[in-house]
Amino acid sequence: MALTLDERPTAPRPLAAPDPDARGTTAWRTWPLTVLVLAFPVWWILGLSAFVPILATVPMAVDLVRHGSVRLPRGALWWGLFVVWLLASGLMLWVDAPGAVPGGGGGRLMVYGYRVAWYLACTVVLLWLGNADERQVRTDVVLRLLGWMFVWTVLGGLLGTFLPRFEVTSAVELALPGGLRSNGFVQSLVHPQASTMTTFLGHVEYRPNAPFSFANSWGANLSLYLPFFLLGWCRRGAGWRRVVAPVVLVLAALPVVYSMNRGLWLALGAGAAFVVVRWALRGNLAHVVALATALVVAALVLWASPLADVVSERLANAHSNDRRSELLERTVTSTLEGSPVVGFGSTRDVQGSFASIAGGSTPDCPACGVPPLGTQGHLWGVIFTTGVVGAAFFLLFFVRRAWAHWRCRTPVETLAAVILLFFAIELFVYDTLGLPLMTVMAALALAWRERDDDGTDLAHVRARLRHAAPLVVALTVAGAGVGMVVAAQQPEVYAARTSLLLARPPVALDPDSGTERKNQEITVDTEAALVVSAGTLDRIDRTISGQAALRDAITITAAPNTDVLTIEYRSTDADRASAVADELAAGYLDSRADYLALRREQVLASLDTALRNAIELDTAGDSSRPLLTEERVQRYIDNVLLATTEAGEVVRSARSVRLPDEAAVPVVSGALLGLLSALALDALLSVVHRRPSGLPPVASPTPARSRP
Repeated sequence: MALTLDERPTAPRPLAAPDPDARGTTAWRTWPLTVLVLAFPVWWILGLSAFVPILATVPMAVDLVRHGSVRLPRGALWWGLFVVWLLASGLMLWVDAPGAVPGGGGGRLMVYGYRVAWYLACTVVLLWLGNADERQVRTDVVLRLLGWMFVWTVLGGLLGTFLPRFEVTSAVELALPGGLRSNGFVQSLVHPQASTMTTFLGHVEYRPNAPFSFANSWGANLSLYLPFFLLGWCRRGAGWRRVVAPVVLVLAALPVVYSMNRGLWLALGAGAAFVVVRWALRGNLAHVVALATALVVAALVLWASPLADVVSERLANAHSNDRRSELLERTVTSTLEGSPVVGFGSTRDVQGSFASIAGGSTPDCPACGVPPLGTQGHLWGVIFTTGVVGAAFFLLFFVRRAWAHWRCRTPVETLAAVILLFFAIELFVYDTLGLPLMTVMAALALAWRERDDDGTDLAHVRARLRHAAPLVVALTVAGAGVGMVVAAQQPEVYAARTSLLLARPPVALDPDSGTERKNQEITVDTEAALVVSAGTLDRIDRTISGQAALRDAITITAAPNTDVLTIEYRSTDADRASAVADELAAGYLDSRADYLALRREQVLASLDTALRNAIELDTAGDSSRPLLTEERVQRYIDNVLLATTEAGEVVRSARSVRLPDEAAVPVVSGALLGLLSALALDALLSVVHRRPSGLPPVASPTPARSRP
């Protein structure tokens, strides 16, 4: 890959040679990036590594504002629409998502604000680096700085491999108030730890994640910084870095294996395949043979080392695939059912778990909990938070930039193509919002700046939007009005909830073994099925059609890791909602009591038979004492007779509460669709009247992009 990135460019613009007279200017203009990268381990120890990258883009944004005209790459329209959708999705934070824990809109503001800040920061990096003059912000300097991030990632991986329990309390953590410090999301950002403990292999393992928050983030960052490292540290003219680079690459192999990141392994394999194909197409067969030989030798060394056991064990334990696919299905289904156009703005906690409606993480089983909807893959997060339409704009931007650089005409274009390949793979499995996305934007900016692909000027866009403002405002307001009409037609819905504390089943006996069973664990999911069983619903409505309607209006949940069952019934009539919820609770308790009574009779009948057999054996005077003696069986019978058949008790009676109007979904969706229609109509009118379209290209781009 290093040789591929360092190939002689086919386009006339190679990497600019260092200009001795511009060194001071370069240092001054790149200081935000320099401070971020070179001191990154310090920011991590201080608990600031999740915030300093965002803060570093503030002077970049100021620099953009100061220097007037800002150019945009082709495809910027799609990214701009995605940002609009992202901002509008903030209005959805108070909307409940199907299958998620209801309520908590205000509590989602922190996560939403953090996500928006990262997207805006990544946008600033794209525009600042793409508009910067090559003589002031040199490409080779950026490559070497981001190559340093690869070094820090490797060293952090080694720390997590050899000192997996290393962790410290950061300065930020000490400064935060107790309530905020204990927040799980905040804790993951400000608490430095070298590795993440996992048990998915059936035993405790530690996956390196330093200097980042999660093991998967470590894998994504390592792969995305690797091309920068190869081009900035391994190419000719890199000086002492070219001597150190092979050592760093060899050391990286150890944490790469112990990270157990299959997404990382797949990305690196795809990168190697990309290199082979490029060399083969260019006729560099010697390079193909050399790379194949190196890969075979590396595979043999890996196979002969203890690392082979780690790889084979990880590949043999792929149960997380089922977990990811289930979460993916729930995420997409919830979005399509609840808010397909604009999404929900932020992630949501899942109600229950994949195994039980009362499931959840525990100290003994932290992995028993389900990750929030919109996680375990950046793409699914974009779909859930900005809807299917917002996700389409997100993808269209990267597809457009990939189309611009797939020919790999220069080393920097090759770097951008490789990084887009890695990003496309990891987009499905890693949450790449943060430094990974910022790294992708940096690569795209360098390639765009080098090719100068006749993009768009921001001033022209503003002028075009001012011209189209009446149409945009009219159709946006019209779309919002249609949404209001749809919202007004939605009836008022009331929800009545009643909570039950389930009594544990009485002691059951197993006469064949002669041992008493412990109190059986309650299977809350079985009890939930009993609530909507025909026997329970018969007490409320004996018609089949009526029972079907009842089932559709019933929602059964449970407090995590408890025996508390909550029955919710929704209706447009508040009194009916309360009455039916109470009847459901009473009917369920009666049905469960009948079942427990029947079960006791069955156990007693079984024990009576066992008692007769024990008496016959005792009378026969058999020297080998039977396993079940008459005395023991009689004691079992007494225990069953004394056991209660109480089904449970109501701990909270039903009370109807009007559900909040979710008018925001149709109103905001209608407004955004109206905005989109206005832009499409303006573009159509531009073509019809043969006037410049909404995003006109700049007539005379300045090759050097120099600034005053």
